[in-house]
Amino acid sequence: MTITPRLVAKYRIPGIRHALRDGGSFDRSGPVPRLLLKEPDALRVYELGEDIALRAEFPRPAPQGSSVDDWVAPDLSFVVFQDETSYTAVHRNGSRMWRQPFGAWSTSRWGHVGFAMAGPYRETQVLLRLPSGAAGKSLFAALDTAGNVLACTMLPCGGQERYVGLTWGSEGYLTGVYADGGGAAPTYHQASLVCGHIALGKRMTAAAGPPWPSNRVVLSTSPAGTGEMSVDEGGQDVRWHRLPSLEVAAVLRLSDFPAAGTGDCSVHDRPWISCRGGYVDADTALVTLHNSYNEARVFMFGEDIWEEHSHWLADPETGELHGRIAYPMRDVDVVWPLGDGTWVTAEWNTLYRWSVQGSTH
Repeated sequence: MTITPRLVAKYRIPGIRHALRDGGSFDRSGPVPRLLLKEPDALRVYELGEDIALRAEFPRPAPQGSSVDDWVAPDLSFVVFQDETSYTAVHRNGSRMWRQPFGAWSTSRWGHVGFAMAGPYRETQVLLRLPSGAAGKSLFAALDTAGNVLACTMLPCGGQERYVGLTWGSEGYLTGVYADGGGAAPTYHQASLVCGHIALGKRMTAAAGPPWPSNRVVLSTSPAGTGEMSVDEGGQDVRWHRLPSLEVAAVLRLSDFPAAGTGDCSVHDRPWISCRGGYVDADTALVTLHNSYNEARVFMFGEDIWEEHSHWLADPETGELHGRIAYPMRDVDVVWPLGDGTWVTAEWNTLYRWSVQGSTH
């Protein structure tokens, strides 16, 4: 069941491991994956091709500690920084483009920014979620890149107790509005953007039954947006769900792995399924096993085979295990599946990008 991965590329960036742990992320939406590093002085955007290239650098309008989230325009021309009281757009040359306050909105963590391609010349419009002041409703404002408010839409979903997000088609057009959290079943509306207004279409609700269980953690959404992967907080199973119904398509249980201490699980004694993993591509998912470091086993009994993590590939349609990934280095812990058939691991100042042996990615 051992899988030898193919090394696609190595990217060296000083301090990369710590930067990723401090809020870095990968953007899988474009033809080339991007790495977004949230550093104290700026947000830096890299492209991960055969080599790594710095594509944009956005100075922060305030220290990083005051920033809740960052939203980068698809063409990398500007970024919207969100803090506790406002949104601020900053051009890549460092100039401040506009600021949109939302006051002491206690649920600023539910803020959302979307970039729509609209109009005959496909101008970029910015959609900001603002406090609605109404229970069970959500307010979105459409702005042009100069910060002028073009239109406002009060949506009959969400409210300040729920997360409300927007979904987009491959050409940058608005396709839907979804809401989850707040103890209610997730909802999804088909939607379009008409002269800056969000026009809702057909509404779909999760399949009959209880809402999303509170004891599950969402790991990843499939590249096509048709599935979602979650793990039990206790690390006993991973599940793949169909969207938007959340119907369970496949389950992989801890008991489906080799017994601890045997075979490809010989490096573990009491593992659980961790919250690191996701879709490698539409047909392959990556699952991580983890157990705590056993100092006694290593130092008192001289066993040097001990590792805390192992990565496995599985089929998201059936839950079947393909096998354990055998890296050339010891105990690879954090992993970021990119959805294009590759995944990234980090070691010191280097990122390693892998694919399944024989893949052309």
